[in-house]
Amino acid sequence: MKIKLFSRHIMVFICLILCCLSCAKKEFSYSKFLVGGLCEVKFYHHNEKEAKRIISEIDTELIRIDSLLNRFSEKSLITRLNKERKIQAPEDIVRLFLLSDSIARLTDGTFDISIAPLLELWGFYENNFKIPDTAEIERVKKLVDYSRIQIRGDSIILPQWLKVDLSGIAQGYAADRVADIIKGHGINSALINIGGEMVLLGRSSKNRPWRIGIRNPRGKGIIEVIEITNGALSTSGDYEKFFMVEGIRYPHIIDPRTGFPAMHFVSVTILAKSAAFADAIATAVAVMGPEKGMNFLDSLKIRGIMYYEENGELQRVETE
Repeated sequence: MKIKLFSRHIMVFICLILCCLSCAKKEFSYSKFLVGGLCEVKFYHHNEKEAKRIISEIDTELIRIDSLLNRFSEKSLITRLNKERKIQAPEDIVRLFLLSDSIARLTDGTFDISIAPLLELWGFYENNFKIPDTAEIERVKKLVDYSRIQIRGDSIILPQWLKVDLSGIAQGYAADRVADIIKGHGINSALINIGGEMVLLGRSSKNRPWRIGIRNPRGKGIIEVIEITNGALSTSGDYEKFFMVEGIRYPHIIDPRTGFPAMHFVSVTILAKSAAFADAIATAVAVMGPEKGMNFLDSLKIRGIMYYEENGELQRVETE
């Protein structure tokens, strides 16, 4: 009787082990170049068939966003808007334009999606870099004004002289959308990296906060590591796209108010709940520079880390 009972317990224990093994979550990943950068997604799921469906859904959504916001595609919604001056847009893109307007007002115009004419003037679109003369900058600077973008229902309307470029928020927005898809399937652990704009869900497979390295802006490797549980991160650096003239670095982030590239930062990392918000704020703070940028972040209780150069030495500041 005892032997039979003992055997029964062994069988129950074996069944429990097999059930646990069958329910063990595996790592699934996605990698593709879209929305102007490498899109990488990693998540954990116990069902391979369902995981593949999620990956397909992610791919479909990123292709959709790319078809809408890719300024370098002749067929994208943004390209059509810049040519036709008025388009009907999906509801989520209208909301993205409204968010861009809110952030532009919040940052006193240091983030401005109508920056396209200045990026074009400095040669960042065609990689035909040049330093424009002052008269050219003053002329083109007048063509940059986010407040002239009109939204009426599902229509976005531009004046004849204005062009938009959402590259300062598009990748962050794409990361948020992928996060929405993943959370919608009940997944609570994932890493989403869209061209460097990141969303981290839950904790890593080791049940620890995600450890994200900040690139050394003036050397090789990682300069520091940040731990994140359920949050978003964006880094803007003057090393991403730039040109050099007589030892002076001119980065692709341009101050809409002066018409010149942002020269008072090396790297800005912003941590927030939304990757789109972090993406845009990182651009704005890069333009503001260390003192004004940190004061701005402090006033909104946003965590930020900035590296800048002073007398040839790399300096670091961080909000509390």
